[in-house]
Amino acid sequence: MNVPNRVIYDQTGKIIFETGESCGDVLPRNKITELDYIDIPYGSIDYIKNRIIGINIETKQPILEEIPVYVSEEKKRIQELENQVLLNENEKVGGLL
Repeated sequence: MNVPNRVIYDQTGKIIFETGESCGDVLPRNKITELDYIDIPYGSIDYIKNRIIGINIETKQPILEEIPVYVSEEKKRIQELENQVLLNENEKVGGLL
């Protein structure tokens, strides 16, 4: 299937977004019957920890999803060893740590 490039533009014709063309084993695009927008205040979302996955159409608020933090097996092992060292030191000093 060939999916055409969708161009979203404002009332003056200025291009806001282009989806690009797709071909092969791809899904067709949904028909847009209404287009709206919201302005999210600068700094109100930590985009390092969250991503917007949708907009609640009733409240006009963004729906956020926490971005998972993936820890490699090596980093997990290092953390386990560091924790073990801290526990050992804590035992040596009589539980003061």
